[in-house]
Amino acid sequence: MEQLNSVILRGIIGNARIQNIGDTEMARFSVATDHAFKNRSGEAVIETTWHQVTAFKSDRMPDFTTLVRGAGVEVKGRLRNNRYTDSNGVERTMTEILASQVSVLGGALQ
Repeated sequence: MEQLNSVILRGIIGNARIQNIGDTEMARFSVATDHAFKNRSGEAVIETTWHQVTAFKSDRMPDFTTLVRGAGVEVKGRLRNNRYTDSNGVERTMTEILASQVSVLGGALQ
């Protein structure tokens, strides 16, 4: 059986931070995605999920200065779990998307 770790997200950028790690430019940004459904009462509910994305500069990445709050974006990549100890000494796990391709989308997302 082939194993696969692949993610495609299309959403709206929340915050974005660009930094240099040695000679490599890196962007960390959040992407909001929505899931619409009706609850048991028949009322429409929109559930927003925030995803953390990490991208390293490559030919499959846009100019990172275009990754701005409110921009539509499509991210292709894989899930990665990071373990760390917070300031209170509690071990935590964070899931992020390690991007292999990022596209900034024009117009409104449907």
